[in-house]
Amino acid sequence: MEIHRPKPFHRWREFLKEVGIIVLGVLIALAAEQIVETLHHREIVKSGEDALHDNFARFVQYKSELDQEAPCMAARAAELRAILDEAGRTRRLGRVGTIPQPYPLPWQIDTWEAMVASGAAPYLPPPKTVLYSRIAMSGVDLYNVATSEWAEWGALRSLSGPPRAFSETEEAKARDTLARAVEQANLVRFIAEHTVVRITGTGLLDQRALSEATDRGRHPGHPVWMCQPIAVEDR
Repeated sequence: MEIHRPKPFHRWREFLKEVGIIVLGVLIALAAEQIVETLHHREIVKSGEDALHDNFARFVQYKSELDQEAPCMAARAAELRAILDEAGRTRRLGRVGTIPQPYPLPWQIDTWEAMVASGAAPYLPPPKTVLYSRIAMSGVDLYNVATSEWAEWGALRSLSGPPRAFSETEEAKARDTLARAVEQANLVRFIAEHTVVRITGTGLLDQRALSEATDRGRHPGHPVWMCQPIAVEDR
C-alpha cells in the first residue's frame, strides 16, 4: 500500500492570491454593510430633521401670533387696572363683562423627543445635538410659563358679573393676579423670542420658510381674543 504525501502548493503566489481574494471579499462585504448602515443613519436623521423643520416652522408661527396679540394684551391689562382703580375708589365693582383670555398655543418641540427615541440623535454633529436639545427644553419651559399665564388670566374671570361691593382684600388679590399674569406674559414673549433666534441659528429653516411661518401667524383668520374690549356697565 502506497502512502501519498500531501502535495505542496505549486506556488506561494497562488496561495497568497487565494488568501487575498478571500480578504478582499470580506473587506468588500464589511464596506457594503457599513455603507448600508450609514445610509440608514442618514435616512433616520433626515426623517427626524424633516419633522423638526415642521415643528420649528409652527413655533415661528406661534411667535408671530403672540406678537400680534401682545398690544391687545397690554390694552386689556391697562383696562383692568382702570376698572380696579375705580372699584378701589368707590368700593363698588360695576357690571363687568367677560374678561378676554389669551389664545392657548402648543409650544412644545415634541419632535425632538421622537428623534431621540428613533436613535437618530447620536449621528448628529455634537453642536447640533446640543442646540436642538436646548430648543426643545426652551419649548418645555415656554409651555409651563404659558400655562401659568393662562391660569392667572382665568382667575381674573372672577371679576366678571353683576355690580357688587368690592373690598380692599378683593382689590389686592385682583391686582396681584393681574401683575402675575402680565409678568408671565412678558416671560412667554422673552423665551419665545430667544427660542426663535436659536431656531434660526440651526439653519433648518431658510429665509423663505421663516417668512412663510411668520406670515401664517399674522393671518387675520387667527383668533385674537385679547383684542376684545371688556364691557363695563354703570353701577
